[in-house]
Amino acid sequence: MQMKKREFLVGTTFLGMAGLTGVSSARAVEPKSLRNTSIYNVLDLGAKGDGKTPDSEAIQKALDAAGAVGGTVYLPAGRYLCHDLKVHPHTTVLAEPQWGYRGDGGAMLLLDSDEADCLLNITGAFGVHLHGLFLKGRRESKKAIHGVFLNNAQEYSRQEDAIVIDDCKIERFSGHGVHLLRIWVFIIRHSIFQGNKGCGVQITGWDGFVTDNQFSGNGSHGFACESVGATVMFTANRVEWNQGYGLYLLAGDAWNVTGNCFDRNWGAGLCALKMRTTTITGNVFRRCGKDSSLLPEGERSCQVRLEECSGLTFVSNVCAAGRDDGGKGDYTPHFGFLVHKLSHSVISANTLFKGYMKEMTADLGEHGPEYVFANNVGCPMTV
Repeated sequence: MQMKKREFLVGTTFLGMAGLTGVSSARAVEPKSLRNTSIYNVLDLGAKGDGKTPDSEAIQKALDAAGAVGGTVYLPAGRYLCHDLKVHPHTTVLAEPQWGYRGDGGAMLLLDSDEADCLLNITGAFGVHLHGLFLKGRRESKKAIHGVFLNNAQEYSRQEDAIVIDDCKIERFSGHGVHLLRIWVFIIRHSIFQGNKGCGVQITGWDGFVTDNQFSGNGSHGFACESVGATVMFTANRVEWNQGYGLYLLAGDAWNVTGNCFDRNWGAGLCALKMRTTTITGNVFRRCGKDSSLLPEGERSCQVRLEECSGLTFVSNVCAAGRDDGGKGDYTPHFGFLVHKLSHSVISANTLFKGYMKEMTADLGEHGPEYVFANNVGCPMTV
């Protein structure tokens, strides 16, 4: 018998969402179906979400219950004081995304310890999905505490970690917003990583998709590879006002960096060191090199830094110099490109109209075979 559309919607969507709207999952289903419940509302397990009561124990009960059945932990809007929460494999931690660029909103997980390692520990949590959460740390903590932490300290997992972070805001942690140590397969999308003392996101690992995010005002790099990062699609992100590099790539390969905007980072918008087989295409680099005095390029502030790379293309990007919002600060950068020891690589068909203050390129030489720098056009900004 064919089910009518209305019957399907009533039977699946409305009843299925009952556990997500503040109603206990136990009350949302018939008693005979209770054994199939997989949605756990943290309020039903004792969490208060009032910004005053420690909620770690209650939220962990929900995480453990969901972990036992491969289920979902649901957090209604509120302020949950917590730390070192252990997330289990094949589970979802879910809230409605109600955060904004400024101000509080939605389900906020607030770090309540200066001795914790992180707020959410996803080590071994294969297939975990984090959706709609607002994680807020204590940037002033002396210990480096991360927002989300995958801590494969000794070796890579024996299977794909396959984590998804979607529609989340992660801000003001004294470590990194997200630290993925020896990650294997990850998706980060539609999220903002803002004002963390370390990087917005730092990885060691490979096989990632990073799409439609904002990395803003972090104390180190916007997105960074700690020791190696490979096989990542970095697409349509805004990377701005970070006090290191916008995107820091180190000793990896097979990156596709396309359609991003790198704006007013202290160092280069993009820094690639010892990279191989990487394409960087169709990006905007705007007024980067705000203050590179504490970075390796020193007084050679630049939009893009490329060193010791092979098999790299940097094609069809645009650069513009400038200064702080409101007409404040110094005009930067001094150079469009800083290049050194490149081989089998092409930098071509880029435009730098008013893209630098002194010269298009700071070329430190020592290039290997088949390095091509050609057909780039532009002019300095004059003040």
